[in-house]
Amino acid sequence: MKTHNIILSLTFILILLLPVSNWFLHFINDIEGTENRGLAEMPEFNVNNLDPFPTKFESFHKDHFFIRNRINKKWSEINRGIFKKSPTDKALIGRDGWLFIKKDELKTYLGQNLFTNEELTRFKHEIIRRRDYLDSMDCKYYFVIAPTKYSVYPEYLSWVYDLRGENYTMTDQVFEIVSEIENVQIIDLRVVLNKSKARGLLYRPTDNHWNALGAYYAYTEILNRVSKDFPEIGPCFPLDSFNVETQEVPGGNVAYMMNASNDYHETIPKISFKAQKVWEAEKSGYVSPPYFGFKSEYELVYTNNETDAPKALIIRDSFGHALTPYISAHFGKTVLIFDEWKYMLNQPIVDNEKPDIFIQMTLECFYHSLLANGGK
Repeated sequence: MKTHNIILSLTFILILLLPVSNWFLHFINDIEGTENRGLAEMPEFNVNNLDPFPTKFESFHKDHFFIRNRINKKWSEINRGIFKKSPTDKALIGRDGWLFIKKDELKTYLGQNLFTNEELTRFKHEIIRRRDYLDSMDCKYYFVIAPTKYSVYPEYLSWVYDLRGENYTMTDQVFEIVSEIENVQIIDLRVVLNKSKARGLLYRPTDNHWNALGAYYAYTEILNRVSKDFPEIGPCFPLDSFNVETQEVPGGNVAYMMNASNDYHETIPKISFKAQKVWEAEKSGYVSPPYFGFKSEYELVYTNNETDAPKALIIRDSFGHALTPYISAHFGKTVLIFDEWKYMLNQPIVDNEKPDIFIQMTLECFYHSLLANGGK
């Protein structure tokens, strides 16, 4: 009995010492983490300023404790495999391996973030303000609604959330109010993408973005509308103008949120012109917001080398990335600004570029951001 107690005590001591000894010796390596944030750093120990040390050290310890990432990954596997539940409250698991971002996207789909009447009035006045300014520049204004995956593939949601078009949303409010404004062309991509679903998968099952094929059908709708005012930009390029291939990739950004990128795999389309139509052009050097995480994508400039073709300025978000190769092939100069999901007019850039065409592409769950940044 005494020997048993000694062994038990020694085992307990070893367990207590294991994290500390591993800190110095690294005999058990952790795996790479998947959190999209900077981890807390070891705080400086200053005897003259000890008050902040405990709180900062606690944050550091939470981010760096023994095999933290292995534990998080195993927790993710247990939640997904046994309980069919997302290990993070930022995502949800749908049917057939489909994953969805929650928060703003789910609230929009469920109609839980509707504008008040006062907000709708302010929104309308902001669009009119932008319209009036662009009219003074002899520039046409196109307001593009980019749908979330919820609006195109609700059938892959669990039955708890599958409303199938029975919900009135903020997007419906915006469509109605902007449709009333003269000389603003509103392009609702929900329609074309739902009609095109039978032609192939348009969104990534483990990501919240459309894929290259979804972006292609979005491009056809946008260009068909713009070419009514600017016939010289020509018709859309048919799909047989492109090389269409497929690529196996790990899970996308929603799987990444769940610490499960390598547990999911999907086949995505790769689409590129058979003959080059677009070339990178010189940037003006517009300064991105100070804490923007995608500074290299803040300003993109392309040309189709047709100097007489109209110039387009596109205010975009991350959904514009896959759209860029198609749409920029139709303009003498295309300037794309990724303004940190603020969806501003960006008047100084408009003043400098003097575009013929202004395309405002907004993800449907972020209209409150556009309103919050009105007047800019």
